[in-house]
Amino acid sequence: MKRLLDEAKRMIRINSETSRGNEELANYALNLMQERGLKSQLQQVTHSLEDVSKRQFNVIGILGDPLVDRKIRKGLLLNTHLDTVGPGLPENWTETGGDPFAATIKDGKIHGLGSADVKLDFLCKLHAVAKYREAKLKMPIYLVGTCGEEMGMFGARYLIKSMALNPKYVVVGEPSALGVVYAHKCMTIYRLTIGYQQVERDARGFNRRVDLHSFGRSSHGSFPQYGNNAAQAALDFLKLAVDKGFEFRFTRFDGGDTVNKVPDKAMVQMYLTSHQFEDFKRFFRESSKSLGDGRSFRVELGGIGDTGVRFLPDALFPCLQDMTDFFKLMSADFEKVGDTTFEPPFSTVNFGRLKQGIGGITMHFDLRLLPDLVPEQIDNHIQKGVQAIAAKYPSLNISVVRERMNPSLNMTLDHELVKIGHEALERAGLEPILRKKSASTEAAQYFQAGYQAIVFGPGLSAGNSHGPNEHNLLEHLEKATHYYEKLIEMVCT
Repeated sequence: MKRLLDEAKRMIRINSETSRGNEELANYALNLMQERGLKSQLQQVTHSLEDVSKRQFNVIGILGDPLVDRKIRKGLLLNTHLDTVGPGLPENWTETGGDPFAATIKDGKIHGLGSADVKLDFLCKLHAVAKYREAKLKMPIYLVGTCGEEMGMFGARYLIKSMALNPKYVVVGEPSALGVVYAHKCMTIYRLTIGYQQVERDARGFNRRVDLHSFGRSSHGSFPQYGNNAAQAALDFLKLAVDKGFEFRFTRFDGGDTVNKVPDKAMVQMYLTSHQFEDFKRFFRESSKSLGDGRSFRVELGGIGDTGVRFLPDALFPCLQDMTDFFKLMSADFEKVGDTTFEPPFSTVNFGRLKQGIGGITMHFDLRLLPDLVPEQIDNHIQKGVQAIAAKYPSLNISVVRERMNPSLNMTLDHELVKIGHEALERAGLEPILRKKSASTEAAQYFQAGYQAIVFGPGLSAGNSHGPNEHNLLEHLEKATHYYEKLIEMVCT
């Protein structure tokens, strides 16, 4: 256990946010596998995403027969992604002294970014595999650390397409509280774009600048109820101000860093007239206390003198409001149809990003759909809804696209791997729990490609993954390692 924790601290220390690339961590994982006698290699993964590092690698280790037959499926693939989302606000990481990369052990937990989602699961698998280094295996063991899971799972997609491995069974690592997950929701990501032409105006009428900063709490996109959405809070605050009679000219909107996470900060820059400025300061003091106890919002005040400024179109802010209201209504409708085998027991919507670029603003929404919902029908509903709103704003160029989709996982209790996974729980002395999961995983990619795949991992997901003070339980790390040992014993020896 000491060696695993030493390696865990090193893994957490290495920043492997998807946008930065995972080369350093992949090389570290490669060295760990080579030390255990696995035949190991890096697989460079190509992608076409903007503003995302091209230094992306899957790391592949094989114990047993290294020959891969593209016609015959054999072996057990243990898959864990090595990338993470961004850490969000450092000050929210109170358990690690404000440093999300400083692994901190206290009260039977290890805190740090990626501790539950999902770096340390890779170490549990590695330590389990190492136990069979000298064993005679009837089927090979494949240990893989993938890249790009948090931005479309492009590492797993690339691995499957490459046919570098052709396993019989796949076990994907995600925090599952030591239960076997055999089904999960579908994830659909929508990008809504509002294009416009900025007009340079005489700013002397609106000459007092206000930067409104909103602060919330991040959480996993599949559990938006555990977060506090800073982007939505900023828009709601400004809507309240407009309803009170304040007139703004906006110049900037910004919030969130990745769509599959509740944004914990946002900023809106706007201008007021001088005669409303003092009233707004009074309004802010009073309203920010009632809306966020004085700590969720902050303003920076300034002026621009007699110089001009490029204001955003007046129609933009009400359009943003209409768009978020549309998705709020969809979320409310989702809650009317439930499936108690999931937590939460209904489909969800997360407003994950609000970004301003040249000539336009993009909004990203993360939908987690129950398996019974048809994604194409949801897509049709969104297209019609956005078109109806767009008709109200002819001066804006509005479009919406489904940017990506990860299908639901629909393994059944009759699948052989589900039965094996269940029995392995019993052999490992764990409670034999079979469950469903709201978060989307790489298992669905393997399942779509025709492989049997389940999800298992140490740690908790709800209220933990993609949030500050993310942690794993030391007890879970030990038990997960033992579970993987039993699984390998059943399948490969």
